[in-house]
Parts: sequence; C-alpha cells; structure tokens
Amino acid sequence: MILDVARHKLPEAVITLVIIALATVVCNIAMPSSEAAVTTAPLGIAIAEFQQSHNIISALLGFVLIFRLSMMVTRMAVRSHLYDVNSFGAMSIVPLAIMALTTPGDALSTIVVAMLAVEAMRRLFYAFSSEQRMNAIFTAMLAMGAMPLMDSALFVVILALPLIIVALRCSLRDLIIAVVGMVLPIFIYAYVVWCSGGAFTDTIAMLYHNMLEPSQLSAKAYLSAPRLAALSLLLFIGLCSVVLYASKSSSLKPATRHIWDFMVSTVVLLGAALMLLPSTTATSMVVVAIVVSTMAPMLFLRLGTLTAVLLYMALATISVVAM
Repeated sequence: MILDVARHKLPEAVITLVIIALATVVCNIAMPSSEAAVTTAPLGIAIAEFQQSHNIISALLGFVLIFRLSMMVTRMAVRSHLYDVNSFGAMSIVPLAIMALTTPGDALSTIVVAMLAVEAMRRLFYAFSSEQRMNAIFTAMLAMGAMPLMDSALFVVILALPLIIVALRCSLRDLIIAVVGMVLPIFIYAYVVWCSGGAFTDTIAMLYHNMLEPSQLSAKAYLSAPRLAALSLLLFIGLCSVVLYASKSSSLKPATRHIWDFMVSTVVLLGAALMLLPSTTATSMVVVAIVVSTMAPMLFLRLGTLTAVLLYMALATISVVAM
C-alpha cells in the first residue's frame, strides 16, 4: 500500500516525495506572495530577494533540493541501520515537515538551510561508523558553519560543537579540523565584508546581535491551529520513536546507538535553545523537525498497517492545511 510509508517500496516512496515536493514549491515559491522575508542573516536576505525576483527558477531549485535532501536522509538512514528493518519512510516524512513549517517569504532559504542540515547529518553519521572520518567531520562542520549566514537563530549550532566532539571522541587533530570547518564559512564572509570596506569583526558581532534580537516572524500569525497540530504530532511521533529506540537499543549496532544518542541530544539541545531565543524563525524549527522526522520510521514500523496509514494521513492532512 502506497500510504504505508514505513513499508512501501522505492518507486512508491519516490512518487510520494515528488507529489509533496511539487505541492510545497508551487504553493510557497512559484505562486507570487506578498509575504516578506523575516530573516536578518546576510545570505538569507540575498536568497529571499532572489526568490522574489525569480520565483519560477526558485521553485525549480526548491524542488530539486527537497528531492535531493529527502533522498539523502533515506539513504543515510538505511546505510546506518537506524531502524529494526530498512525503511524508505523518511523519504515521505521529511518533506511533509518542510511543507508544514515553511513560510512563503523564506521558503527557498529554508530549503537551502534544510539541505545544509541534512548534509551535516549525513557526514556525521558516516563519521560515527568509519575510522576514516577526517573529511566527513570537516564537511559536516563546513555545512553547519554556513547555516548561521542564512538564519541568525542558527548561530546557536556552535553550541553543538562540544557535543559532537564528545560524541565522536575526537582526537586533537579531529578537534582542530572540526573547529576550522565550522569557522571557515563565517571567516570567508567576514573577509568579503572586510574587502568591501567594513570591519573584519562586524560579521561576528552582527550574527551574535541578530541571534539575540526578537524575530520579525509573528508568533500569533505563524503558529496557526494547523501548524500547532503539525508540531504537536511531530513531537508525539518523535517521543514515541525515542521510547521505542530505548527499548530496542541493545539489539542495535554500537555505531547505530551512538547515532541515535546524538540525534536525541541534538533535538533536546537545539529545541531548548530555540525555545529560549527570541530570534527563532520557521527555518530553525524546520532544522529540528528534520532530525525528528529521521527518527519517525522507528514508530511507523512498529505500528500495524492500518494505524500507520491513519497516522501518516493525519500528518499529511495537517501539513497540507498548514501550508
């Protein structure tokens, strides 16, 4: 059954992904919208202006990125053996989270940040299961370091660096590579600003200042009843998946257990930080939702077919209404 996302085959998963990705980019990007961008990050503003000027090209780019990042999430979940049984479920759940939580004004920049978040996850998952992980750590940190330039609230990802270092049991060489990778995107942007006549430290001061500034996103307008329902359902699915993982952790490989522990710690850390920050935007919420959606097939696989279909249909319906 195509609606049983935990057990469907690859062609069915791809069809579902294409439909969700098309609906997301058509409603949020292709159709002209009067909603202004709320991001204050420099590259986020540039991407939002590009979206406003070239909405059709932006829609095509958004579709390709959603398709690509969903495939990447599914592949890394299967290769890392995150669930009791291999499943393509993440391919259908991750784009639903993007659909439900994205705002039209920042849709393209949100999708770009989601792509960076998935790339960082993919590389870190590889680092957990491979001794040859130097390149994986560097590219993961590079992706994470670029995220604050597109959403200022995500400057908080720097807090995840100690967690990554402890989780990966990094050597001194790995530690240096991780720090250099995370700092490099901000350093390059600061250098460009300096070449343009600004002060070299202006970029870091701007990112820190914007992280503490209240977001221009209206919580009352954004947190509509459908979005609150989508967030609540995603939270419920994530909690149930974590409980199931805890009950089954002894049967999983050590590398898989490390990945799950890292995902749970990341959701708790970033979720708590983003709840406390006044600059939280839809983009930063999507990043946390992607990690939760990666855990979700653990629950869907344990449910009966009918229950899993009903739960997925409820999530899909709420996401469509929220969009």
